[in-house]
Order: sequence, then structure tokens, then C-alpha cells
Amino acid sequence: MNLNGPALAPPPGVTPDFESPPNNNPLAIGVISACASVSTICLLLRAYARLWLQRKVQIEDALTLCAYGCFWGALYAEIRLIDTPGYFVHQWNVRLKDMIPTTYYIFIFGVFYSIVLPLLKVAILVEWCQMFAPRGHRSEGYFWWGCVAVIFVQATSGVAIVISLNLQCIPHEAIWDLTLRPTSTCFNLHKVQIASASIQLISDLAILLLPQQVIWRLKMSWRKRMGVSFVFGLGLLACVSAACRLEVTLTHGKSADAVWTLPPLAFWAAAEMTCGFFIVSLPCIPKILKDTGAGAKIKRALGMTTSSGNNYTPSASKRTWDSGTSGTNHGGVAPGTASNAYYRLDPLKPSESSESTEYLHKHDAGITRTTRISVTQEGEDRDMWP
Repeated sequence: MNLNGPALAPPPGVTPDFESPPNNNPLAIGVISACASVSTICLLLRAYARLWLQRKVQIEDALTLCAYGCFWGALYAEIRLIDTPGYFVHQWNVRLKDMIPTTYYIFIFGVFYSIVLPLLKVAILVEWCQMFAPRGHRSEGYFWWGCVAVIFVQATSGVAIVISLNLQCIPHEAIWDLTLRPTSTCFNLHKVQIASASIQLISDLAILLLPQQVIWRLKMSWRKRMGVSFVFGLGLLACVSAACRLEVTLTHGKSADAVWTLPPLAFWAAAEMTCGFFIVSLPCIPKILKDTGAGAKIKRALGMTTSSGNNYTPSASKRTWDSGTSGTNHGGVAPGTASNAYYRLDPLKPSESSESTEYLHKHDAGITRTTRISVTQEGEDRDMWP
């Protein structure tokens, strides 16, 4: 075994370039930076909504935080691959001894990737169950059981894949140390990689479709249902990433030049994790837009009219009636008297309801009463329904 020789025999007429092989490291730096930035922004938005606006932390927040830590473990491995061997470098331009650290960081990336996605998807589904499946009614529809099934698959497959990655060679160091391979026992990991990619794609499709029927049965306007459906439909981005990752996994497994086909696999896996952080932050964004006033500013910038029940004021609610000769106030209360305060509606207290998708399902709090008020003006009866 010549450790200073090429890791793969070059094609006829090609001389290996170990010192400065052609690469596309700038593309890798851009992809890694974009994924890190988007994921961090999504985490900060969720933290702001949870800690500052709602002032509560739940189990899904802990799962998301753990996933973010493991996400940086995966990005660290991708960053180390920039130096050795580099991105989009042919394997014959890499010394065999340099494949030892390369294989090690590929192994590290695979382990962290296999932890991040189950954590994120379990966090997403746990939160959605709280929104769409209120307590006491959770076992009544397919949504709850669908979420339970996906959570079970993600948890069990995640544990199984991490164990498989760590047991692919005995002794353990032979996973990355090629000098130990002749005396070690290893199995082909390609089938595990295909199984992992397939499970993630199927899970992403299930997460995309599960909430749609529940959303379209909500008691809200058609436009609001469309908006909520669109927000949760952004999970299609994760499906695209998972499908592309499955395709490049199949290509990578069939290629002899594994170093060359590795970058697309790493990029799509990073994009898939980034989509997970984006989706887990979506339910918090409407609340942030409303509570900070950013939503109204965006609507005004787009030329859309805005209205809010929380802007209800006494002056806006007070109705001035023409005091004609035959006009009378209901109950005989004259304008300008202290008793006229009866007609002044108190401003509504800030509602606890929110545009946030965190509270789409509410429990019945009591009996709703409708009051009919009859007002006589200039001999004409008018009925008002508040």
C-alpha cells in the first residue's frame, strides 16, 4: 500500500496533481455560509418568539436547540473538507494517506446529519400536534396517528442508522483508517445510505401532506386558510432537497471517483437540514410580524389595506346621531349628559388571540350570546347586530 500514491488510478495520459488540483472550493464556501446563515436566522427568530413574546419553552424547543448544535458539527466536517481534499477534486489528485482524514470527516458528517433530521422532524410534528390536535380529541383523526407514525419512524431509524454508521467496521478506527482495512471486518454502507435518504424523503412528503386537510377544515376565512396552507406547504422545499439528495446518493454509490461525486451529496444534505430549521421556525413568524408591527408595514408597502381589532378606540366607536326634531335617543338619555357615557364603548382589551399559527385550534370557552339593539331615528327603526 503506497500511502503517497494516488487514491485512485488516473485515466490514461493524466498525471496526478497533488499540490494544487483544480477545485471549486468557492462554491462550497458559499453553500456552507448560506446554510449556516439561514439556519441561524431561523433559530434566532424562533428564540425571539418563544423567549420574548410568548415567554415559554417546550420540549420541541429543546429538540431544536440540540439539532442546531449537531448541525454545526456537520458543518464543521464540511468546512474541514475544504482543505483536504477540496470540493470537486478528482480522487486521483488526492494522496492515499489524505483519504484517512477525508473519510473521517465524511463519517462525522454522516453521524451528525443522521441526528439532526430526526430531532428537527420530531420537534416539528410535536408542535403541530399541539396546534392541530387539541387534547381530548387527538385520537379522532388521521392527523394525530400520522404524526405518531412519522415520529416513531424518525426516532427508530435515526438510532438504527447512527448505530450502523459506527459499526460499519470492526475495529471502529478502521472506518476511516485505511491502513487497518486489510485486517478489519466491514460491510458496504451504500444500502444504509439509500435507506436513510428514502426514509427522509417519505417523511418529508408525509409532513407536507398531513396538515393540509386539517387546515382546510378550520373555521376561518378562505383567504386565511389559503395563507396557512401556503405557509405549511413550504415544506415542499424539504421534499425537493430530500429527492435531490436521494438521487445524488445513488450516483455516489455507483461512482469509482467518490471524492468527485461527494460535494453534491454534502450540499443537498446541508440544504435538507437548513429546510428543517426553516420549517420549524414557520409557526412563529406570523406572531412576530403581528406583535412587532412588521406585518402592517409590509402590507402598507405593498399597497394593501390593514385593519386590526386591537386598534379599536372610543372615538372611533362612538356614533353621532342627527338631533332632528323627531329624533330621540334610545332610553330617553339626552346628549351631553353624564348618562350618555352608556353609549361610549370601552376600548377592547388586547386580545390574547394571535395570527400566529401556534393557536389554530382553540377549546370552547363558554356560551356565546348575541345582543340585539334597536335604535329609532327619524321615525325609522334600525336593527344593529354587534
